[in-house]
Amino acid sequence: MLWLFTAMYQLVYYSEQKDLVDRQRYDIVALGKAITNAESGQRGYLLTGHTLFLDTLERGRSETSTVMAKLDAQAQSLTLLRPGLQRIRQLVHQKFDILDQNIQVQLHAGEFSPHLSLSKDKGREVMKLIDDELLDLDRKLAHLRENFEHEIRKRMLASVVGGVLLGVVIIGVLLFSYRSTTLLLEQVLETQAVAKQASHQADHDLLTGLPNRRSVGVHLDNTYQLARHTSKQFAILFMDLDGFKLINDKYGHEVGDALLIEVANRFKKVLRQSDFLARQGGDEFILVVSNYLYRQELTQLAQRLIQLFSEPVMVLGLPLEIGVSIGIAEYPHHAKQVKQLLHVADKAMYDSKKSGKNRYSFGSETR
Repeated sequence: MLWLFTAMYQLVYYSEQKDLVDRQRYDIVALGKAITNAESGQRGYLLTGHTLFLDTLERGRSETSTVMAKLDAQAQSLTLLRPGLQRIRQLVHQKFDILDQNIQVQLHAGEFSPHLSLSKDKGREVMKLIDDELLDLDRKLAHLRENFEHEIRKRMLASVVGGVLLGVVIIGVLLFSYRSTTLLLEQVLETQAVAKQASHQADHDLLTGLPNRRSVGVHLDNTYQLARHTSKQFAILFMDLDGFKLINDKYGHEVGDALLIEVANRFKKVLRQSDFLARQGGDEFILVVSNYLYRQELTQLAQRLIQLFSEPVMVLGLPLEIGVSIGIAEYPHHAKQVKQLLHVADKAMYDSKKSGKNRYSFGSETR
């Protein structure tokens, strides 16, 4: 009895430690983004002279300070972080000193500032050192997380086995044989596997394996909350295949399904790891893009997606000609609520179809 309670206590402890590691890894990523945002603001000011970019620099500085404070607090629990964080803090101070020095040079230069050629090498070297330190910390935390997961699995198995054995003892070991206990354990494991599979199927499209409409809603809500609290932007690309219905009607569902699988695989080849691709239903797909700075990045992405179908797609030995019409909506430029943003993207997609198909549109602008 005592060892069972000990195993359960340790299970809770290691689960909390794993959650702490996950938060620390998230904060490490957030720290890198904050420094990058500050650097982008400094570069924007040096290139244009617009003081609005200084606001971006200061937001990046503030976010960096906040995240560093969180990591310092978390390091009290994990001594593994302390040496790396100390080096990162020194490098961050050095990085912001370089950013501020370049801005001061520009300010003092006045009307001669366009003729300045400020060296970026030192800043890049420091940023490279910061990235290396952050990556090293993340690797250590990932390894630590694996250790915690291993301990959790051991304790979970011990708890399950202990619980089953305790129940068997309470009910009476004389009523069950060794075979009955084995079957009970197999049923528990089988039930867990079925539950895991059912959970996956509830969130994913059975045909393409992509996240489904339900997952889109959850992902958009999370992305919206993060963007709202961090003043970041994100975009929704609503994509509808051109010519799919004719192919499906002509060749049947077998060819149509195989075509949808091929389309999904092609989409994934041109996306970044941070992009979220889902099948909305039928021949409609949704792409959520975060971590971008300029609209031109979305334009280039849309062009790559359209270019995927510049030639016939070979499916089951058939050359099939299709295209894709894309509607793009950006938060917060086109709408400040997820539902409104989806409506803007959907309408922009139909604008693309009305304008000749196989093209993309931003809001009401068609290209």
